[in-house]
Amino acid sequence: MRQFASGGFRIWNLSTEAKLVYTGFGLMSLLALVVSVLLYEDMVGPRTGGVAGYYAGARSAPTTAAPPVAGPKLELPPEEGDTDSARSLQVAVSYRKLLETTHFHLFTVPVFLLIIAHLFMLTSLATRTKAAWVVLAWLSSLAHLGAPWLIRFSSPSWRWLFPTTGVVMTVSLGFMTVFPIVVMWLPRPRKEPTPAV
Repeated sequence: MRQFASGGFRIWNLSTEAKLVYTGFGLMSLLALVVSVLLYEDMVGPRTGGVAGYYAGARSAPTTAAPPVAGPKLELPPEEGDTDSARSLQVAVSYRKLLETTHFHLFTVPVFLLIIAHLFMLTSLATRTKAAWVVLAWLSSLAHLGAPWLIRFSSPSWRWLFPTTGVVMTVSLGFMTVFPIVVMWLPRPRKEPTPAV
């Protein structure tokens, strides 16, 4: 922590052991981001009824119109693995489940962001550039955590907010993770640039 507090310290001045620790953390963080994207796609992707279907229990419009059927119609229960949203029941996420998910994420996301931001601040980017990326990451993360609440308790029309904030959050956290890893392993610059304010 003393390294973070000193004014002139930069990430490429870390010891090899510290670089290995932070590189491992960064790589695992990138893996966590990829798994998060896959999990959200599986939970709220188009084949499962979308964001509005998952959080608010609203049915999404069918993608293709079914041809008219002549004659009697049999109502059969869906088979295992059937993902036809027209036949599957859409139930809104309960208040309790949304509260539990938000509770878990409010304890993990800030810690993740805190560590990523500290490593990112050790790079030689301009202070305003670093501040902009950090603010973008925090705001998009907060909006992403709030989006399910708006969708569930305000209106399913807020569904656009969930993927939008998810993309912004993934891009900002991805950049703030990859950039320090690259910088710490590059050869040290001959003369350390003075960060612009």
